[in-house]
Amino acid sequence: MGTSRTDVTRGVLVVDASGITFGILRSANLGVALWRVTGRTRFPDLAGIGLAAVAAYDRPDWTLVAQLVDRVPTVIIASAPDDEHAAHALAMGASGYVPSTLAPDALARAILGALRGEPAFSRRLLADRLRLIAKPQFSGRTLSLTPRQREVVTLIARGAADKEIARTLGITTATAQKHVTNLLKRLNVPNRAAAAAVLVSSTTWSAQPPVSMVNIPTAQAS
Repeated sequence: MGTSRTDVTRGVLVVDASGITFGILRSANLGVALWRVTGRTRFPDLAGIGLAAVAAYDRPDWTLVAQLVDRVPTVIIASAPDDEHAAHALAMGASGYVPSTLAPDALARAILGALRGEPAFSRRLLADRLRLIAKPQFSGRTLSLTPRQREVVTLIARGAADKEIARTLGITTATAQKHVTNLLKRLNVPNRAAAAAVLVSSTTWSAQPPVSMVNIPTAQAS
């Protein structure tokens, strides 16, 4: 699916001390406004900000992430991706954990998807998280699903392909594919990974992220 730049009107606040990640995002040609601050601040006014993107070159600043998550959808853009850090981000309620090494088009899709409310985590991480709970919690958009669609989205989130879904539910592969198509329409998401993210993000995770310290900011606009 192509990257749409016409349905996102709010900009991205990039928290990035070095400016490297900010430059990568500018090169991705997102088609939305980008603003940069160099570190932790009070963020008194986030009007016009649709997403905060926190650059992480080593351990993310979890205190900063927590400060932002409570006010605006927040993604971490990691130069050295780490599964444990991604799990912490999900547990804290972040909207995504994205490697800065993604191809420009893939990075643009992830950031613009997060601006539209689509969680930006790897499908493998979502499947691993879901395996830790015996029974998923259904809330928000997932409450509108039929019982069969709830079964399908749970299997998708656990990494099942169409044939596995069909075998588990005792239906044909063609019927499984039809259920998946209807599920994506009902949740208004573009793909299976986004559907899995909707389910997993509806579950409350208990985790105590580490706390790190960073510097104080100046502001810069794109």
